[in-house]
Amino acid sequence: MSKVLWKGKDVLRIIKGHGPSDWNAYGISIDTRTLRKGDIFFALAGPNYDGHQFINEAIKKGACVVISNAPVLNYEKKVIVVNDVLKALIALGKSSRNRNKGKIIAVTGSSGKTTVKEMLALSLSNIGKIHYSQSSYNNKIGVSLSLARMPSDTDFSIFEVGMNNYGEISYLSKMIKPDIGLINNAGSAHIKYFKSKKEIEKEKLEIIHGLNSGGSLVLNEDISINKSIKNFSKKNNIELIKFGQKDKSNNFLINYRYFPDGSLIEANFDTISLSFKMFAPGLHMALNAIAVLSVCNILDLPLGSIIKKLTNFNPIEGRGLAYDLSFQNKKIKIIDESFNANPESMISSINLLNDMDFFENKRKILILGDMLELGKFSKESHIKIARFINKTNINLVFCSGKRMKYLWDNLSKSKKGAFVENPEELIKPLTEKIINKDILLVKGSSNSKIKIILSYLNNENLIREIA
Repeated sequence: MSKVLWKGKDVLRIIKGHGPSDWNAYGISIDTRTLRKGDIFFALAGPNYDGHQFINEAIKKGACVVISNAPVLNYEKKVIVVNDVLKALIALGKSSRNRNKGKIIAVTGSSGKTTVKEMLALSLSNIGKIHYSQSSYNNKIGVSLSLARMPSDTDFSIFEVGMNNYGEISYLSKMIKPDIGLINNAGSAHIKYFKSKKEIEKEKLEIIHGLNSGGSLVLNEDISINKSIKNFSKKNNIELIKFGQKDKSNNFLINYRYFPDGSLIEANFDTISLSFKMFAPGLHMALNAIAVLSVCNILDLPLGSIIKKLTNFNPIEGRGLAYDLSFQNKKIKIIDESFNANPESMISSINLLNDMDFFENKRKILILGDMLELGKFSKESHIKIARFINKTNINLVFCSGKRMKYLWDNLSKSKKGAFVENPEELIKPLTEKIINKDILLVKGSSNSKIKIILSYLNNENLIREIA
């Protein structure tokens, strides 16, 4: 079994719990499906579930103890009672942060957070002991869980910070207390909950309020630094470092070229020029790499060694993963961008497909689901994407969803593949129109259910996965 993460007597003191203290924990769980023997199980209650219903299962699977808001009959030696299970998890997360002496990095942005986090984790994997949040654990529960799981002796820990309401970024950043904050971008994701894109940008900048004195904030050059941020950074000795494509930024992309076997990237870091290849395609991936290298530069790490790691970074499922398929005896290429979508990430994905000019005699096909959580900006945003597509060399567009009707109605007639309200209905026209050597990019918000199309296509035999 792995090293002890928490001792029982320490946990009881931290969470102000009542119950047994003679135990050791090797992990933290909030889900019995992934619970491992020796985990503490926090019986969290949510809008769609109540963890207390799974206490028996957690104990049977080997949980060392369960954190509950009430005693459980017949399990007195396995249950710790607290007033509030979530507050107990938050308290344990905060205590974990306070005992850790390694470098802590917090990543936020409207898109690319998880990709950048995974890039950073890969880049630092040979430098020291690392810990990083799983999946997209970036809200109050996810951050608390990731903090509580952090071993006390890590050299580098990376946390993802999300938001869909005012004050969330500041709250989470103050929990994490990062040495380095990174704002990858500030776009229109979740704009339904905000007054404007400018408000989103302002909220992203709130990550600075959790930064340790003497820390660094790395931010996309498109984000304007207001007077309040400048004053705060000066008062707390926080270094502001910008990255992007403009030579006025501290670290910037000089040139980007996309080839069939990967991307060639030229960049400048503190007057040092670097040239390297990446197998993860797209300008947005190149900028993600610049952001990661900016963080590593602050940590005074050898960028040459980091680049060797980044070169072999593989995009994540739903976030740019590309692979070849045999579909009904036709060889096609899939680019999976199905995890989520907002106007900025949609344009990045379309640009990626559009840039594939070297693929001769291959049609470029977009399969799109609704961009959600845009509120009053939804119609305008979908129409803008249609007009953008009309200027590209994309051959066909297949759309699903009520909001995608705005895009469809403004799409050039020659690019119209099919429009339906439900993604399942796209299967028939797609099957009829896909031909050999087509390149398909699938993109949409998670709740648009556009991933159904991928599930259908993937039922055919996978030829080989590519980076």
